[in-house]
Amino acid sequence: MQQAESTKPFRSNRSGKTYRQRRYRGVFQRLVAWREHQLARRLLAVPHAGCNGHIVDMPCGYGRFYSLLRSHNLSVSAMDQSQAMVDLYRESSGFRDVEDHAERADILQPLPARASEAGRAFCIRLFQHLHHGELRVAALRTLAANERQIVMTYYDDGCLHYWSKKALMWLKGKKVRVKMIPRTTFESEVAEAGLRIVKRIKLLPGLHAQTWVVLAPAPRI
Repeated sequence: MQQAESTKPFRSNRSGKTYRQRRYRGVFQRLVAWREHQLARRLLAVPHAGCNGHIVDMPCGYGRFYSLLRSHNLSVSAMDQSQAMVDLYRESSGFRDVEDHAERADILQPLPARASEAGRAFCIRLFQHLHHGELRVAALRTLAANERQIVMTYYDDGCLHYWSKKALMWLKGKKVRVKMIPRTTFESEVAEAGLRIVKRIKLLPGLHAQTWVVLAPAPRI
């Protein structure tokens, strides 16, 4: 079983740079990006007993959150399926080759050795591209290894965003490319992966599907 077409990695440095230049240019997208940084800052402050000052940023993209992670005094292991994005991440302002590193990796596989000891994981804008529950559970297990706390996003279907997107794609005769799932489905997948939800916040309540959560290992019975 494969990931959705929309998760195909950027194959060239040029395409990655074009994405970086164009993705958040619009007024609404700038608002979304600002709100994402606000929520990331808030949820990264949630305490975790297993925090060891090392975090996995996966998928890391071109480094949009790198300076924020650094501002929390974290050493960063940046992982992405796209080598082009990994290369762009290394170009992030202030990137430290000694304390931090970036390398290509697949979230459906065990993390590379250098990242395996990280006590936290940061996973933004991936799960809406994983269209099958088995893939989402496998990804959660990869992120949760080593008893990690996870700060992540998924798309919840309980909002205007879901119905407007569905209607637009129906009019175009196309399938919706992003996967929005019911809250109960996400909760069951989190439990299946051996995790629990510590905190949950909507990006734009009632309007946008993006939902931020903090996950932690579930208590062992």
